[in-house]
Amino acid sequence: MEEREQIELQWKSCPASMHPNKALLAWFVISVVAVAICSNSIILGIALTALLIATQAGFLFPTKYSITEDGLQAKSPLRRKFYTWDKIRRASFFKETCCLFTRAKPSSLDGFSAIAVFYGPNRDEVVAALKSHLREDIPT
Repeated sequence: MEEREQIELQWKSCPASMHPNKALLAWFVISVVAVAICSNSIILGIALTALLIATQAGFLFPTKYSITEDGLQAKSPLRRKFYTWDKIRRASFFKETCCLFTRAKPSSLDGFSAIAVFYGPNRDEVVAALKSHLREDIPT
């Protein structure tokens, strides 16, 4: 049997719960758009509403993060990403989140390939764990 990978740090973060006013506004806009489109075509309205919710899923739904010796994993209801530490070429740390990129230079594809890591309530612990695993040549 395969031995399970040792998880060093694991946490769950939901930006919508950290910013309830923004979440309320987002759901209001989604509802208004859904009603407006559904008044013309119910099938198109349902499809476009689902697409709009999917584009905002990173903000609206919780994400579970796991840091292991091999890499970082982010699991959300619509998406699952795992990057090994050697794939990460650049990192940007901010107040509530950090972004880990697979390209050394900024690219227009960063939005698709990067992992946005929301710290949640234990910011210092998460930042320390991330920085301890990043290679020394990676600018932070």
